Amino acid sequence: MAPRPVRFIPEASETLIDIWAASASGSDLGAGPARAGEGLLWVTEQDLAVAQDTLGMFRQLDHAHGAGRFAGHLAAYVDDELAQLLARPAASDLVARSRGLVAAEFLELAGYQAVDAGRPGGAQDYYQRALNMSAQSGDRCYGAYLVAVNLGHLALHCEHPDIALRWARAAGDGAGTAASPGTRAAILAVEARAQARMGEEIATTRLLVRAEELLDSAVPQDEPAWIGYFTRAYLADEIAHCLHDLGRAPAARVEVADALDGVGASHVRRLAIDAALLASTWLRSGEVEQACAVAREAVGYAARTSSGRCVQRVAQFMGELASYADLPPVIELDAYVREILPAAIASVPG
Repeated sequence: MAPRPVRFIPEASETLIDIWAASASGSDLGAGPARAGEGLLWVTEQDLAVAQDTLGMFRQLDHAHGAGRFAGHLAAYVDDELAQLLARPAASDLVARSRGLVAAEFLELAGYQAVDAGRPGGAQDYYQRALNMSAQSGDRCYGAYLVAVNLGHLALHCEHPDIALRWARAAGDGAGTAASPGTRAAILAVEARAQARMGEEIATTRLLVRAEELLDSAVPQDEPAWIGYFTRAYLADEIAHCLHDLGRAPAARVEVADALDGVGASHVRRLAIDAALLASTWLRSGEVEQACAVAREAVGYAARTSSGRCVQRVAQFMGELASYADLPPVIELDAYVREILPAAIASVPG
């Protein structure tokens, strides 16, 4: 297999997203004849159930540990087991469509882990492949989710808020009201994040209010399984990041506290990232001692994972502390980080 790109290249996704946005619906995946005669093994619903169980296992490992220890295992599964599943003929059109969506979810998770491991170009490649699979399976709403929540967030991660905004809008327009309330709320949250990054407070507020209204109207059992994670706690995380980018530290602190309260204990990476954000809000309010106390919790969470994003977020906070380096709480925190998360010290912005 050809090596995946290292850098995020927006232009590489533009054409694909434009084609997706212009299409009325995805192309059907037919079962098709079994090439090479009757000797091939048909893909059945039982095969898909096994794949779904495997996907669930990889998701749980990712939540708890981050990408570092298990990204290689997932990539190998995608390149081997999943590739074989896609190469075999499907027992029916329904199985073919379901297989495509399962494959898209594996590729989405692989992309997310590539982000976590600091490989944005690889993440972009996985996300684009996932979008192709969702389109072939005819799931317009999942495609919109991939465009906004995955590719859009990746653009934000790579400091391209204008591109994230454009892609989130394309996703919202492409899905329309056919998407579930939870899906539409998640798409609007990405649009709000992009607006906040660009300092547009009025637009950000309008989008977040609408996202809250949509999420409040969602009926959990009617939502697609792949959006089930997007609870009020996850929206609070998005709101907190928006408020933080807009310089509204006290309001951001309220939201990130809600996010932390609603995240399960097994989602260690999310706990680490949100605790670091909470520490940053305290620092922006001039509460250095409180900021360091909360940051210590973030470091503890991060050290329990192999997540590159956790290391990056702690390193970012340590960089924010530079002007307070002589204060005792900062000295103590620095020593603690050097002891249990030395990679964060090595990654502090120069």
